[in-house]
Amino acid sequence: MKEKLENLSVAIRLVLVGLVIFSIMYPVSLGLLGKIWDDSAGGSLIYYENEVVGSKLIGQDFDDPRYFHGRPSSIDYDAMKSGSKNLSPQNPELSNRVRVDLEGLSKYLENGKVPAVLITESGSALDPHITTQSAIFQIPKISQNTGIPEENLKSLIEEYAEEPFLGIYGLERVNVLRLNIELKKLMGGQ
Repeated sequence: MKEKLENLSVAIRLVLVGLVIFSIMYPVSLGLLGKIWDDSAGGSLIYYENEVVGSKLIGQDFDDPRYFHGRPSSIDYDAMKSGSKNLSPQNPELSNRVRVDLEGLSKYLENGKVPAVLITESGSALDPHITTQSAIFQIPKISQNTGIPEENLKSLIEEYAEEPFLGIYGLERVNVLRLNIELKKLMGGQ
């Protein structure tokens, strides 16, 4: 009987220790770690005039010809759906989408070459970045529609360009939302 009571006592103590560790200490430590990376834990939100206008991790659709355009998204940048359609090159739906996108860009063609980033989706269809080459490609259109000199737009792109991860992974890129917020400021908040 004494042995059974000792076993029961050990079991109760283990349950109490487990409750303290996993119900109190673990959640508190996760909360404290989240405070260290507060920006990421909070959704990496971007503010403009004290209002949340998006996240630096999720792209948006910009259809106004005065702004930079990001990569296409078959899911309308809905983070709840994350994942492109992954259509094969032979799929007519992909061919039609690319044809429409190219027609929209045709008046800005430079030597008949459109940066692939402006036509292809990322794997998640949420990518908020475009390559600096893709942003520079859009300068003539934006300059024409805003009256901002091309040199100023190029300087803006250079200022907000992000280097490849660790200097070797990926391409130099720019966050489209951040770029457009700065462009909006240049246009006087329009």
